[in-house]
Amino acid sequence: MKLKEKVAVITGASRGIGRAIAETFAREGASVVLADIDGKACVDAASQIAETHGSPTLAVKVDVADPVENQKLIDQAMQRFGRVDVLVCNAGIVRPGRPIEDITPQQWREVMDVNLMGCVYATQSFVPIAKKRGQGRIIYMASVAGEVGGVSAELSYAVSKAAVLCLTKAVAKQLGPHGVTVNAIAPGAIQTAMTDILQYPPGVRESIPLQRFGEVDDIAAAALYLASDDARYVTGSTLDVNGGMYMK
Repeated sequence: MKLKEKVAVITGASRGIGRAIAETFAREGASVVLADIDGKACVDAASQIAETHGSPTLAVKVDVADPVENQKLIDQAMQRFGRVDVLVCNAGIVRPGRPIEDITPQQWREVMDVNLMGCVYATQSFVPIAKKRGQGRIIYMASVAGEVGGVSAELSYAVSKAAVLCLTKAVAKQLGPHGVTVNAIAPGAIQTAMTDILQYPPGVRESIPLQRFGEVDDIAAAALYLASDDARYVTGSTLDVNGGMYMK
C-alpha cells in the first residue's frame, strides 16, 4: 500500500498506459481521479477500478489542451477528495511518420497543445496546491522518441516529447524548494492501441536487448516508484523504461 491515503490525478487514463497507472495506484491504496477526453470510456474505467480495488475514484472528461478544463479537473478533484498528492500527465497523441514538409501548422499545434501544453496547464493548476502543502509529485510521460529524435511516429511527436524532457528539469528546479518532485518516464516501444497505428521497421523487436516490446504494466510500475516515498529524493530525472532500446 505505497500510496495509502494519497490522491492521484491521471490524464489520458481511460485506456493504455494511463489506465494501467490508475489500476496500479488504486491497488496501492490511492484514491484515483481519471481524466480523459473520452468521457464514457473514462467513466467505465473509473467504475471498473473502484469495483475491482475498492478504491474511491472520480471520472472527469477533460481536453488537456484547454487550460480552463485543466483547472476544472483539479478543482473537481479537490472538491471530491480535499487534496491532490500526485499529478500524472499521461495524455498524448501520436501519428504515423511523414516528411516534415507534409505536416501542416494545424497538425503541429495539435500535437504540441496536447503533448506539451497539456503538461504545462495541468502543472499550473496543481502547483498552488502543492506549494501550500509543501509536498507533491509530478510525473510527465515522455518517450524514447524525444531522446533519439523519433522512431516511427510523426516527428512532431518526438519534438513534443523532447520538450517534455526539458520541462521536467525546469519545473523540478523551480519546485524543489517547495518539497515537490518532478520526474519523467520515457517509454520505449510499448504495446498499446495508440502505438498499434505506428509501423515499426522490420527488426525493431529483435534489436531490443530484452527481445520484446514493453507492456503497460512496465510503465505503471515506474510511475508507482516515482509517486511513492521510495523516490522522495529523486527529482528532475527521466526514468527510461525501454528494455535497453536506448541507453545513455
